[in-house]
Amino acid sequence: MAEKQIEIELKMRIDPKHVNRLKQAPVLREVKEGRRLTTTQLVSIYYDTPKLALSRKGLAIRVRKKGATGWEQTVKASNGLRAALPERQEWTVELENGELDLAKFTDADVLALLDKLAKNKKIDRIFETDLSRASVDLGYRDAVMELAIDQGVVRAGDREAPISEVELELKEGHPATLFDLALELQRTVPLYLSLRSKASRGRALYFDEQPTFYKADPVGLHEGMSAEEAFRAVIAQGLTMILGNEICVRRDLHPEGCHQMRIGMRRLRVAFNLFRHNLPAGESVLIRRLLKSCTKGLDALRDWDVFLGETLPAIEQRFPDKGENGPNAELRKAASGQRAHALKAAFAMLESSDYQQLCLLLGAWASYSRWASGASAAQMRAMSAPIGELAEPLLEKARKRMAKRGSKVTELSIAGLHAWRLDVKQMRYACDFFYEIYGGKSVRKFRSSLAELQDILGQLNDAAVAESRLAVLQSTLGKQGMVGVGRIAGWYGARADYRLQGIADAWKAFDKQKPFWR
Repeated sequence: MAEKQIEIELKMRIDPKHVNRLKQAPVLREVKEGRRLTTTQLVSIYYDTPKLALSRKGLAIRVRKKGATGWEQTVKASNGLRAALPERQEWTVELENGELDLAKFTDADVLALLDKLAKNKKIDRIFETDLSRASVDLGYRDAVMELAIDQGVVRAGDREAPISEVELELKEGHPATLFDLALELQRTVPLYLSLRSKASRGRALYFDEQPTFYKADPVGLHEGMSAEEAFRAVIAQGLTMILGNEICVRRDLHPEGCHQMRIGMRRLRVAFNLFRHNLPAGESVLIRRLLKSCTKGLDALRDWDVFLGETLPAIEQRFPDKGENGPNAELRKAASGQRAHALKAAFAMLESSDYQQLCLLLGAWASYSRWASGASAAQMRAMSAPIGELAEPLLEKARKRMAKRGSKVTELSIAGLHAWRLDVKQMRYACDFFYEIYGGKSVRKFRSSLAELQDILGQLNDAAVAESRLAVLQSTLGKQGMVGVGRIAGWYGARADYRLQGIADAWKAFDKQKPFWR
């Protein structure tokens, strides 16, 4: 083994009950080319400072025992993140025993890195993984890769968590082959794209961190990017929002997790819509369809979370029940039952083949130029141009679409206001994607004015959603519950009337703002 390597791997979760089926997958039998899976017991010990200063700098230090063949130590350094494909520099040397000995490295790059980040720091054993790894080399198309199926645990002190995952590590060839094989394997067993490394799980256990929701960071665009690089960065951000909040939905931990996961999907739908003329038809159309169907799987859960967490508490505060079985209590009980059904629907979406396929496809599109398959010469030119050249017409088009209905806002029907809300949301997300390219005071003023408009339309939409959810409840409610329905309908009606009075002024204020891209 060479001391220095570049590691590119695709990681997926798998339910332990499906591992044997995976090993018998038809495509796997073909690409193993007669080779058999070899099982090895791996014990890996990860080292860091007590406050994990090294991992915060993207450095991981590991000592590993491989079966009965001896020990090795490895240093990994982040070399950029290609969305679903972590690309890391990796240095490995053999050890005579299991004692960490960084002086064993001879490569100048890793020595310089260790000197910069680890010199004079107290480095201790932080956590470990204990795994059974079944692995085999595969020849798939023009690539060579290793398939590894890991089953075991990660431990930090007296805490531990199970690990069951599949890794495809590229040895020769193009990263596209990793995703293509994963998509084929997914037809046999459920495989779920994962962005979490074993080290990140170990660090979470070490600090006893509880899962929480994830909100989007800025995309990180800059003027020097091409349109393609920017598009891939937007996809990567949306994918991170989806996978970063999935655990909240799976474990029903925090309502905001469902909200942010849904936002991630919606942002991606807007992104694919904005760029659609520069993308070949085919897989991009499939991704848009999958995004729509998966978002729908979260809609009811989000609606009931808003009803139970925002709408009903406001009513309870204004019109408190006088006894234990008042209107609010009956409404809460009925709505909680509906939420339970919605949660099951969300679980079903997360277990669906649509969701599994969507995540892998998004990972592929974010990691390399998969979009270019079938692209025309004009599309290739547009996506290779600086992002500013493409952002300006996209922003301008979104604003014109929004202005078409906005200029007649006082004449819009309920359906028209809903359609306009979607126009405003597309404008908002387009600004979120591209504002970093421009900067300045005009960006802040434009986005602030747009946010006010979106807030009004959002409250009007909340009223419409609440009305539809109340209609679902009515058949299950008694007399007291129907009193509660009347209260909410009246309260939302008054709010909607009030907000409607201000919508024309909010539009005028926004329309006066000079677009920051001009």
